[in-house]
Amino acid sequence: MIYVLLFLFFMLLILFIYFIILKNRIIGFYLKGFTSLSFLLIYGYGIYDFFIRSNGLSIALDDIKFIYFILFIGLGLICGLVGDLFLEVQYFYNEKKESQILYGMTSFFMGHVFYIIAISALIGFNFVSVLVGLGFTLLIAIGGQVLKMDFGVLRIPSYLYTFIIFTMVGQAFFLGINYNFNLFSLVLMLGAILFGISDLILAPIYFKNEKRVSFTILNLLTYYLAQLLIAISVIFLV
Repeated sequence: MIYVLLFLFFMLLILFIYFIILKNRIIGFYLKGFTSLSFLLIYGYGIYDFFIRSNGLSIALDDIKFIYFILFIGLGLICGLVGDLFLEVQYFYNEKKESQILYGMTSFFMGHVFYIIAISALIGFNFVSVLVGLGFTLLIAIGGQVLKMDFGVLRIPSYLYTFIIFTMVGQAFFLGINYNFNLFSLVLMLGAILFGISDLILAPIYFKNEKRVSFTILNLLTYYLAQLLIAISVIFLV
């Protein structure tokens, strides 16, 4: 079953990227929604697989942190789906572009908060992650000035978003340390890192009017692989 879902995911992703390259935003909008929905289906299979391997609820109820992890990962993925749709809507309402980006950013912000809660349910919250978030926010602020990015009214929201996503990346790294970089923690950590990379690529697209197709393709590939790895991490939980 998982191979069928993965095949569906990659087929939808390839079709979505193809129509985005062709600038067919209407078909792209629907394909983006279905592609994002497919990583939720993979997450759903992960839940099923987890309970099969853990003999029903026995392991989960003995250690409630697994339930919290699964729940908040799911909430984060749902926020990703909603954020994806908001960001795509901007192309149909150019006069409300900044508002749509802000709505999408807010949805993803909440998604990263949920991911942080999920990881913290397993290992607690490591406050060094805050320093990671602050460090990358400072780098983005300086880099934005050097590259002459025009954040406009989204400057502060962008900095806040940068802080939360790289705090999440920091937490994922400490998850790897706590779990001795086993398969589960490596999958989730790689997903978190790819998420951070995808947004670093997205910044010049939104705030420097970067038009090269290569940027768009790299952004979409890193983002969707990130969400896929985060969703599929549930399968390797125990």
